[in-house]
Amino acid sequence: MSFLAEKEINFTNEKGSDIINHVLKNHHRLLKEELPEIEELVLTIYRVHFEDSGEVLEKVHRLFGRLKIELESHMIQEERSLFYMVKDYKRDQSDKSLKDILEAIERIERLNERVEKILKDLREVTEEYTLLDDTCPTYKKTYNKIQKIERDIKEHFELENMLYNRFKNK
Repeated sequence: MSFLAEKEINFTNEKGSDIINHVLKNHHRLLKEELPEIEELVLTIYRVHFEDSGEVLEKVHRLFGRLKIELESHMIQEERSLFYMVKDYKRDQSDKSLKDILEAIERIERLNERVEKILKDLREVTEEYTLLDDTCPTYKKTYNKIQKIERDIKEHFELENMLYNRFKNK
């Protein structure tokens, strides 16, 4: 789903559980599908184009590996902990529950900062995903897929921040 469609939904007025369900159904699902495929593509182009682009592709390989690890950690921490706390907060609006949520949000935000730094580094190393005209289709597909998840991650984090700010402002 595109960010424009999300804005049309106007998540500012949606319940926290609806935002969470949307993130799980759309953003986390997309990452779970795309990350393994992109990881394989990155390795393939690194292997095939080692002679002509080895230095850049080694960096892309390392950065993407770190990105995948950070995103998997992000999803696990949200899905196994934070999202449950947020949904349960409606029943138990204690100071302790709020404190636990805020601590979990801080952890997620630190992960997100690392993800954003890796994405910035990927853009830098690839010169904004610049491709030569005669670049092979797999190389193009790899860069296009990385750019696609980058856009999705930005939308995803923005939507989560909207949810998290509700707790930070309590």
